[in-house]
Amino acid sequence: MIKAIKMKKIKIYSLLFILLTVGLTQSCTDDFEEMNRHPFEPTEASIPTVFNKITSTVLMKSQERSGLHNGYYYFMTQQLGNPAPRYVLANSSNEIWDNYYMALKNVRWLEDELDKSSLKVDNIRACLNILLAYQTLRVTDYYGDMPFSKAGRGAGGGEFYRVEYDKHTDIYKSCLDMLKTAAESFSSADDQMSLGGGDVFFNEDYEMWKKFANSIRLRYAMQIIDVDNTQATDHISNILGNAANYPLISGNDDIGFWPKRLPDLLLDTRNWSLNSDSPLCLGTTMWNWMSDNNNTDGSGIFDPRAKVFFETNNAGEWKPQVQLNPTDAQGRGAYNGSAFPSGRGEASTMDEWSNKGEGCKFSPVNIYYANDKDTYPELLISVAEVNFLKAEAYNRGVGVSKNATMAKVEYEAGIRSSINFWYDLVELKGSEWYFFKPELAAADIDNYLVHSRVAFSANEADALKQIYAQEWIALFRAPWVAFNLYRRTEATPHDSSASSHENSFYRVPYPEQEKNFNEENFNAALNGKTNTPENKLFWHK
Repeated sequence: MIKAIKMKKIKIYSLLFILLTVGLTQSCTDDFEEMNRHPFEPTEASIPTVFNKITSTVLMKSQERSGLHNGYYYFMTQQLGNPAPRYVLANSSNEIWDNYYMALKNVRWLEDELDKSSLKVDNIRACLNILLAYQTLRVTDYYGDMPFSKAGRGAGGGEFYRVEYDKHTDIYKSCLDMLKTAAESFSSADDQMSLGGGDVFFNEDYEMWKKFANSIRLRYAMQIIDVDNTQATDHISNILGNAANYPLISGNDDIGFWPKRLPDLLLDTRNWSLNSDSPLCLGTTMWNWMSDNNNTDGSGIFDPRAKVFFETNNAGEWKPQVQLNPTDAQGRGAYNGSAFPSGRGEASTMDEWSNKGEGCKFSPVNIYYANDKDTYPELLISVAEVNFLKAEAYNRGVGVSKNATMAKVEYEAGIRSSINFWYDLVELKGSEWYFFKPELAAADIDNYLVHSRVAFSANEADALKQIYAQEWIALFRAPWVAFNLYRRTEATPHDSSASSHENSFYRVPYPEQEKNFNEENFNAALNGKTNTPENKLFWHK
C-alpha cells in the first residue's frame, strides 16, 4: 500500500471559468468532497487546484462501472457470473468521453500555465504528463482512434473546435514516450515549485511518481508486444534492464485512491453499481479456478480469495452460476431489505446477515465489498499485476532473455501479493466485517502455490497460461484491464461453449454527439465501418 498521506482539509472551491466545470450530472459520483489547502491562492484557479481537479477525473463514474464494466466487460472476461447489458451503453460512452475531454481542457490550461511560470516546474510537469498518459491510454483502449494531440485547445481559436482523430497507434507511441520522459525528468533540487496539497496521490513523493510511470508503461508496452514488437521491446527492456533508473512498484506500493487515506473520498459509484447489479455473482469459470469440486459446503475451495470475493447463497451454500446460457438466473436483491436496506444497511445479528432474498440462488459478490464505499481502494495498478507482467516477459523472452526461473519467481510473487492484498483489505475493514470474516493462515499461500492447478509448470506454454490465469484472478475488480488481457492473448480462463458471444464486443462506440458536432473527422475515424462494438482495436487478436 502506498504510504499514508497527511491531509489538511478544505472544501473544493467553485472555480470561475469553464475549464473547471464538472461533467454531466449522474446518479452517483465519486469525488473529493474536500481537498488539501494548497499554499497559494485557494479561491482561485491556481496550478495546485487545477492539478487536483485533473486527478479527481481519474476516478471512474457510475455508468462506466455499471453500464460498461458490469454489462459488457465482465461478460467477456467471465470473472463474474450473470453479467448482461442492463444499462444503455451510450450512457457509458457519453460519460467516459465527456469526463476525459473536460479533464483534457484542464490539462491544456495547466500546460500553458507551466510554460508561463517563472518558477522551476519540472516535477509538476512530469506528474501532469503521467496523469495525462495514464488517462489517455485507458480511454483510447475503450474507443481506438480519438482526438488527442490537438484536442482540448479550444481556447486557441476556431481551428481547434473540430479536430481530427489521432490514430490509436500514434496515441500509444506518444503516451509511452511521455511516460518514459516523465520518469526521467524529476529533479531532487529544492528550487522546484511545490504542488502542496494538490498531490493527493503521493504527497510529492516523486520516487512513487516514477514507479507509477514505469509500471503503467510496462502494462501498455506489453499490451502491444504482438503487434509492435520493436516499440514494445524497447520500452520493456528499458524498464526491466535498468531497475535502478526505472523502478517499478513493489511490496505494498499498490496505487490508487484509498478512502482511508483520503477521508473525504466516498466511492459511491462502486457501491451503487454492485448494489444496482445484485444479479452479479460467482460464475463457473472463476469457480473452476478456486475449487476442486462442486461441494456446496465449500470444502473444495483451495483459493483463499474465494471467501473474500464471494459468499454463500440464500441456502448457505457455495453455488456458482453456469457461465454461459444459464437455465436459471440470479434474482435482484441478494439481501432482503430488512437485512441490508437498499443494499446499504448494516447487519447486527446472524439472522439478519443470512436474510437473503429468494432470488439469491447463487453465491453473490461478498456484501462487505459490495456494500463498501469508504474503506476499500479504487486501484489504478497493483503490485501483483506488475509481477505477472514481469513473469510474462521472462517466460516469453520479451525485452529480456528467457528465464524460467525468474518467470516462476515473479509468478509466485504476484500470487503472494494478490492474496495478501485482499486479506489486508479484510483487516482494513476490521470490526465492520461482522460475520464469516475470512482468515489467512500462515501456510495457506504456500499450500496454494503447490496446488496442482497453480504449481508453476516446467512446460513453457502451460506456464504462460498459468501466468495469465493468475493475473486474471488478481484483476477481479479491474475488469477493463482483464478485458484487455483477454483480448490481446485469448488465453485467460474462458468458457467458449457458446461461441456466438466471442465476436460481439471489442470496443466502445463513439458518442453519437460526435457525429453531430465533428462529423467529418468522426466519419474519417470510422473509415467506412459502423460505429458499433464489434470492430477490433489494432492490438486485438
